[in-house]
Amino acid sequence: MKVREIMTRDVTTVPPGMTLEDAADMLARRRLRAMPVIDDEGHVLGMLTDRLLIIRLLPALERAESGAPATGSTHAGKVRDIMERAVMCVKEDEPLANVVRLMLDREIERLPVVREGQLVGFLTRGDIIRRLLLRDTAAEPADQAADDAADETRETKGE
Repeated sequence: MKVREIMTRDVTTVPPGMTLEDAADMLARRRLRAMPVIDDEGHVLGMLTDRLLIIRLLPALERAESGAPATGSTHAGKVRDIMERAVMCVKEDEPLANVVRLMLDREIERLPVVREGQLVGFLTRGDIIRRLLLRDTAAEPADQAADDAADETRETKGE
């Protein structure tokens, strides 16, 4: 099985110049945990995650809880200011087992998928789990039908 067979193709992305407020709103509204940051040609420049946004917002929360005065907007800034720049990407024709092993060994939750350097998909642990579960459950009805047929055969032969 190849990465292209289970990757998400409709990927929500953000440009590096988007405001953090707009990016956070997009992440929250779409219930995403991460979005690839791409340039105008579709090349992956980085990754914006919910974790990075929380890290950015934490100092303001701590100040508010301590009663200290606010010091400027925590939403100020651009995606490029906080995005993770060292992002591993995989090619769409990579064997899935190899990529899953890489994700487990390096504790990676998600990977942009590229073709000739341009983003074509996104692979998450959830994609992998859904595919493996769907594959297993898709096999179950066929297996169950075969078992039922075998049982009927034994019953008609008096076994």
